[in-house]
Amino acid sequence: MAPTAKPLKGRKRFSADLHELHTTCPSDLDRGTWSAQSFRAGDDDGSVEFDLIESRDRIRIVMHLLCSDTSEYPNTHSFFCHSPEPGSYGEQVKEICDGILSDSPSTIHEVVKQFLISISGDDDSEDDHDYDMTVDEDMSAFTRPEICRSVLRRDFEGAHAAGYMPGVIWSGSSEFFLTISVPVVELTDKIPAHVLMSWDSQFLLPRQHLVLVISGFWGVYPPVQSDGTLTFATIHSCTSLKFYVGLSRKYKPSKEHVIASLRRYGLQSEQQNGVEDDMVEEYIDVDKESDTGSAEDDGMFDKFSLSSSLESLLDEHFLQLLRVRREFKLGWAAAEELHWRSQELQRPPAVLVKEMQEELRQVEEEEQRLAGSRYLPHDPLNKQDCHINLLETAFAYLLRRFTLCNRYCVVCHKKLDTEFEALKPYVCDSGLCAYQYYSLNFGPSLEYDICKNTEMVDLLVSLAYAAAAEQVLDEPLPRGLLLKVPDPVHKHPMRDFDTLTVNEMRTTIMQLINTLPPIQDMKKHLEKKVFAGTNKPKLKDMDPSILPAAWSILRWCVASCTAHLQELTEEEDQVQNIGSQWRQFRFMVGAPDKEAKFKNALEKETHGDSNAKKYPTLYAFHGSPLKNWHSIIRHGLWYKTVAHGRAYGDGVYFARDGIISMGSYATVGSQPWRNSMIAPSACVALAEIINLPQKFTSHNPYYVVKQTEWIMCRYLLVNTFDSLYTNRLTSIDDAATATKSNVGNIPQPSYKLEKLLGLCQDAYVPPNLDEDDSAVFNAPDEEETKPKSTAPYINGKPKRDWVHDASWVEKNMDLLLPPPADSTPVATMALQKEFRAMMKEQGSADSLATLGWYMPPEFNENLFQWVVEMHSFDPDLPIAKDLKLKGVNSLVFEIRFPPTFPHSPPFFRLVMPRFLPFMQVRGGSICMDLLTSAGEMLPSYKSLHPCLLQIKLAISSTPKPARLAQNWEQRALSWYTRAAAIHGWKVLANPREMERLVTRC
Repeated sequence: MAPTAKPLKGRKRFSADLHELHTTCPSDLDRGTWSAQSFRAGDDDGSVEFDLIESRDRIRIVMHLLCSDTSEYPNTHSFFCHSPEPGSYGEQVKEICDGILSDSPSTIHEVVKQFLISISGDDDSEDDHDYDMTVDEDMSAFTRPEICRSVLRRDFEGAHAAGYMPGVIWSGSSEFFLTISVPVVELTDKIPAHVLMSWDSQFLLPRQHLVLVISGFWGVYPPVQSDGTLTFATIHSCTSLKFYVGLSRKYKPSKEHVIASLRRYGLQSEQQNGVEDDMVEEYIDVDKESDTGSAEDDGMFDKFSLSSSLESLLDEHFLQLLRVRREFKLGWAAAEELHWRSQELQRPPAVLVKEMQEELRQVEEEEQRLAGSRYLPHDPLNKQDCHINLLETAFAYLLRRFTLCNRYCVVCHKKLDTEFEALKPYVCDSGLCAYQYYSLNFGPSLEYDICKNTEMVDLLVSLAYAAAAEQVLDEPLPRGLLLKVPDPVHKHPMRDFDTLTVNEMRTTIMQLINTLPPIQDMKKHLEKKVFAGTNKPKLKDMDPSILPAAWSILRWCVASCTAHLQELTEEEDQVQNIGSQWRQFRFMVGAPDKEAKFKNALEKETHGDSNAKKYPTLYAFHGSPLKNWHSIIRHGLWYKTVAHGRAYGDGVYFARDGIISMGSYATVGSQPWRNSMIAPSACVALAEIINLPQKFTSHNPYYVVKQTEWIMCRYLLVNTFDSLYTNRLTSIDDAATATKSNVGNIPQPSYKLEKLLGLCQDAYVPPNLDEDDSAVFNAPDEEETKPKSTAPYINGKPKRDWVHDASWVEKNMDLLLPPPADSTPVATMALQKEFRAMMKEQGSADSLATLGWYMPPEFNENLFQWVVEMHSFDPDLPIAKDLKLKGVNSLVFEIRFPPTFPHSPPFFRLVMPRFLPFMQVRGGSICMDLLTSAGEMLPSYKSLHPCLLQIKLAISSTPKPARLAQNWEQRALSWYTRAAAIHGWKVLANPREMERLVTRC
C-alpha cells in the first residue's frame, strides 16, 4: 500500500494556501457589495496583500495580513491586519482588524472571508459562543439615509451669504460629497499676491478656485449636533468625515475628478504593465497650458503644495476643535492652544481649561490684535447658537489656517516658536516633525516640486552633489531617516546611514545622487496620463534598481531648503547687464531665522541715519566656490571658512562690480552631477545689504561686512558647464555696479504680479449653479428630525440635566488598580460588543439624569477596565443629601473584567467617595450574589446595564442605606472574599487569579 501523504502544515501550508488564492480566487470571497481580489505575497516574510473592492464606486483598499509565525500555521498563529490607506473606511477597517487579531487561529481564506462578512454587514456565520452575538433589532434604522434637505438648503444659503460657493456631488442614491469654494482672485485682496506666488505659482493662474471637498457622510446630514458632537444617526451609520483641499477652474470639480483624487489606491492598468504596446504614451505638459485653461481641464481637482498639510489638520483636529469651542466658548486660537496642551499632557480639556484661564485670555487678545493687521475670515460660530453650519464653519477655519500657514508647523500644526514669520511655510524644531517632513514627505510634495519647479529641484540636487563630492557638505546631514545604504568602505551589502562617519556620509550621498535619473525624466514619468481609477505614477516605479535611500536623499535635498527659488526666464524679470550665459534665480525669501535677524537689524541700525532712511539697502555681488552654495542657500553668507584670504579684515566680501565676483571668486566645481539639466559650474549671489558702509569692516575696494545679519541673498546667478567655454563673461558697465544709485536696475516683481492679477480678474466669470445645486437651493421645507441629544429641549430651553465633571473623575484616576494583564479572544469580543452597546445606550438617552450612569469616553481606554459614574439619586435619599452637602458630583466606579468573561463575573469597585460600611459595600467592593459565579447573571453576562441598575437600587434601598464616610481605607479583595464566604457565594476557584484581577501589582 502506498503511504498516505501527510497534510501540509507550517510554512509549506501557508505558501500553498497563498498560491491557491492567487491562482483561483474562491467564489465565497465575492459577497456582492465587497469582494477580495489580487492575492499576493507582501514584502515581509509571512505577509499577504490583497485588494478589497467595493462594487458600487469601485473603491479599492489594499489590505495587509502578517502571520505571527508561519511555522505554526494554521494551528497556533495569529494574524495582524491593517490597511495603510483605508480612506473613509478607516474606523470600520480598524475595528475589524482588531477583531481579527483576537480571533482564534484561521487560514488566510477564513480570515479574509470573515473580513468580508464584517465589512459587508452580513452575518451568515454560526454563533460559536454561548453569549448573544445577534445584531440589535433597531440597527436597521440607522443604515437608512437620513438627509434633511431643508437643513442642507439652509447651510447652502448661509455659506453663499458669507461669500462662498457651496455645491453637492451625488455619487449614489444617498452618498454625496459637499464642496465649498472661493475664487483665488478674491483672496488677493486680503493676502498679498507675492505671498501666494511664493506658496504656489498655481494660485495666480486664471479662474482658479480654492476648493474644500468633504466626503464620508454615508447618507446622513447634518452630521453634527449643536454642541459639536456627532449626531446619533451619524455614529451608527459609521460616518467618517474626510476633508480634501485643492484647486479647480470651476467652483466645484467634476464627480469623476473628485473620485479619482480621493482614491488613494487604484487598479493597475494594462498599459502600465506594457500590454498595450501600440498605445501612444502621452504626457501632460504643464508648461504648455494656456493662460485661461482648456475646457477639458475645467473639472480638474488639483492638489497644491499645502494640500496635504491642510487636509491632515482638518481630518485629525477640526471636529475636536469644534467640540472644544462649543463646550468652553473659546475662539479658534484659544481652542487650538487648549487642544494641543490636552494632547501633549494627555489630560481632559475640561480639567486644563481652569488651569489655563489666563493663558487662554492672552491668546484670545493676541488673536484680536492679529485680526486688526491680517485678514482673517469671519467666524460663523459667533452667530450659530443652536445649529452648526458644518460647510461654512469648516471652510472658514480652512481659510484662517491657509492665511496664517506661515505661522504654524506644516506637520504638527502647532504655532511656530520664532520671532519672525517666514514667508514660506516650514516645520518646527521637533525631531519627530523633522523626520516626518523629510522622510515621509509630510511637507510640500516632492512630486509637486518636480513637476512645477523642475529647475529649482535640479539646482538643489546639483549643489548638494557638488558639496558632497568635494567633502564640504555640512550639517544638517540627513540623519534619523532610517536609511539603508551600501557600505562605502568595507563593501558590506547594506549599512545604516547614521553609523557612517561624516566623510563616509558625504561619499554615500554623492553615490546615491549619481544613481538618480534626470529631474526632467522624473517630471515626464509623474505627468503620464492615466486612466480613471488607475494608480498615479510613482517615482520609485521609474527604476526598481534605484535604492529607496536614493529617493530619500532626493527628498532631503529639496525639503531641507527653507528658501524659495524661482528661475527668471523673461527678460523683464531679470537683472540687466548680466551675461546671457548666467541663469538667474530669485530668492522669494531667505531662511526664516536669517530673515528675522535682517529685518530687525535694518529697523534698528538705520534709525537716525538720514541717508540710510532714504536708501536703506544697497546691492553687491558675492562670489564663492560652487561647493559652498548648498550651505549658503540654507544658512546665508558667513565667513567661518577662509577661502581667499582676509586682506581687508574679517567679514563677508562683496564687490561693487559683478565681473570681479564672477571672474575671480566664483570658482568652477570640479565634479558636476552627470544627470543635471542645468549643470551649474559657478554661482554668484546678488545680495541686499543694510546701507551703512561706514560701519563695514572695509568699504574700499570691497565691501567687507562682518555683521552677517545685515546680509540677505536676493538673487542667485548660475553659470553652466555648457556655456563655460562657449560664452565668456561679458563686461558689466558702471550702471550695473551695486551702488545705491543702481537700485532701479534691480527689477521688482510687483509689475509682473499686477499683470498676472489683471489676467485673473479678466478671466473670472461669476459661476452658474448646476442642476444639483439649484435643486438644493430650491428644496422645500420639510419636518426636521431632531437628532437625539444628551440635553433635550423643553419649550425651546434646555432641560435641566446631570453634567459630567471631568476634573472630579480625573482626581480619582490615580486610585484605580493597575489594568488587568490577562485577556482572551472570547473575552475581548464579548467586551467589544458590550462596550458598543453601553455607549450606544448612553448616546441615545433623552436624559443622563434619567439614565443614572455615565461612562466618560476620555477615561475609558482599557477594554478590561471601565470607569463608570453613578449619579442622580433620589434627592430625598441620605446618600443624595451627603453628595450634595460635600459637593460630590457622582460615585466613581471601577469595573474590572477577568479573562474568563463572560463566563465569570466582573469585579465592581467603588473608587470614590468612601462609604460607611453597609450590607453590600465593603472596602469599595460591590458584593452581591448577582456578581458571583453562582449569581443570577450567569450563564453569560450579556448586559451590564441591569447590573448598574441593581447596584444603584441596592445603594438606595437597603434597610441601612449608604452614607459617605471619612478616613475609609480597606482592601477591596479582603472584604469581597469575606462577604462571599459569609453568604455562601462562590468566587473564582483560583485565588491567584482573583489576586491579579483586583489587587495592585
